[in-house]
Amino acid sequence: MTYKKGDKIGKYIVTRDFDSTNGGQGQWGFAEYNGEQYFIKKFLNPVYPEVKAPGSQKGKQKKKGKCKEFERKHLGMMQALKSCGDGGLVVKTTDFFKCGNEFGSHYFKVSQKVDTSNLSNEIYNLDWKKRLFIMLTSAGALKMLHNNGIIHLDLKPDNILIQEWEEKLIAKIIDFDSSIIEGYSTPSEELAGDPLYLSPEFAKHINTHGAELPPTKKSDVFSLGLVFCQYWTGRLPSFSEKHNYPYEALLNEEKLELPRNFLISTEEEKLTEKTIFQLIERMLILDPHTRISINEAHDNLKAISSGELLKFSPKISLSEETKRLSKGSRIKTNFKTTNLEKQKGKADSSKSGRVKFNFRKKI
Repeated sequence: MTYKKGDKIGKYIVTRDFDSTNGGQGQWGFAEYNGEQYFIKKFLNPVYPEVKAPGSQKGKQKKKGKCKEFERKHLGMMQALKSCGDGGLVVKTTDFFKCGNEFGSHYFKVSQKVDTSNLSNEIYNLDWKKRLFIMLTSAGALKMLHNNGIIHLDLKPDNILIQEWEEKLIAKIIDFDSSIIEGYSTPSEELAGDPLYLSPEFAKHINTHGAELPPTKKSDVFSLGLVFCQYWTGRLPSFSEKHNYPYEALLNEEKLELPRNFLISTEEEKLTEKTIFQLIERMLILDPHTRISINEAHDNLKAISSGELLKFSPKISLSEETKRLSKGSRIKTNFKTTNLEKQKGKADSSKSGRVKFNFRKKI
């Protein structure tokens, strides 16, 4: 069932027809309750079997067990997000419930509706100071999550909304469907994300069915580094045509090249870009232990915003670090050759939502 304007879901009245665009494994729309507007998402799976649901009792009990685990995860994340305060940089879940009929019920997640700017995919065209402030607030939002033990695991431009606030553009992180709580074990087959923004260690964990160490907060830092590259230059880092995604290039001992901007007009902007690139390089280091934390990235962005030009010490180039650390990798990928134009196509297709994958060799 697709909900239309005027339909009722629990206590919420739908104010915008549901849509599946960028919905991943679900549909979404807007709804109103008690005079407030909300974003509401319907999960297509799992479906809770009610009294008249078809199937055997054993099968229905198994489905109910999966549903209870699904509830536990989302209610736990909703509770964890409450610790992130009311600063507004994290769009928190406000309600989670199931609704349906005597045959089955779907799950729904509700959060605050955010009036966003239409510049989310055009940030690189903004004045460099505005770009820098968006990056600063993005890092501030992720810092808030990490300080409360939340690992997002699906950071990409579609999950960072841009909102106008007091004549400034600020970032707000959304969509915690793939997120985990630090310290809690999650089976590798239940982890999902967008391969275009995936960290090398996250890819290795999934590809080895959990034999490699699970992703950590540093995995989010890598993803945000790729987002920052797009914010600043309009493009992802470039790499060999042999690979589809940035993490593949790093795992195969290749380097990521940050795009250069040849339209810089002032010395101040030139020096700032140099420092921003140094920061992004440290966010994209292969080894998560050497990669900087989000606290360091946020502190550096604050310093850059205040006019300080940082000097990372020791200075490790991305290519040198990649070459040194890749040699000890337990996995070498061997993917189908593509060209760099396909990378852009992958970036566009990533807007379709979250992807669950097993990294089989492409045919």
